[in-house]
Amino acid sequence: MNGKRYGRIAVLGAAAVLLAGCGGGGGDESADKPLSKKQVDAVLPDAEAMSGWKVAARLPAEPLPEVSRTTLCGGQKSACDGLRSFAQSTYTDPGKEFSVLVSVFAAEDAAGAEPAYDRLWERVEESVGKSKGLDAGTLGDEHYALQTEYGRSGGPAAQIQVRVGATVLQITGEAAPDGKLDTDAVIDLARVVTERAEQAGRGEDPSAALGD
Repeated sequence: MNGKRYGRIAVLGAAAVLLAGCGGGGGDESADKPLSKKQVDAVLPDAEAMSGWKVAARLPAEPLPEVSRTTLCGGQKSACDGLRSFAQSTYTDPGKEFSVLVSVFAAEDAAGAEPAYDRLWERVEESVGKSKGLDAGTLGDEHYALQTEYGRSGGPAAQIQVRVGATVLQITGEAAPDGKLDTDAVIDLARVVTERAEQAGRGEDPSAALGD
């Protein structure tokens, strides 16, 4: 799934997650291995890896029960049956009234992650709101990226969704109403999170950080 696809941005209730997405990337075969709970947590950058940012909130890795998978996939639970766990962190840039939400979905294998990745994007296409494509370069095995004038908080937002083997990543940047969105910062963080997921998939301790 390497063609570009541009769509809309949405909030999907269960985890208050913005889902969206552009395709194509480079990937790592070892990242096809399922991540443990500890690895899912480690994919999320800590304060040390987020120089200049604050970790405003963190949801440790937890299982995704059937009801959550059904909600995420909008009734098409089978598309999300391969997802096994979920973790999330919110980062804020104190000087810019700007935040980034990072979500990690771990599947049992790449075959389980792929239909979930596609269905989450379809959920975006079903939402309301104009958007345009965002050039995020090469990320993971495949990715989507877009930006919109109105995110969940009423200000400009950008969303990048990446698949790294058996893991689906969502990186959402939002500015305050009438604020300015730093898309470069969202892309930089997406690169860090993608690299951390690739490192975890190889059995390494994730160490990628902003500024590397």
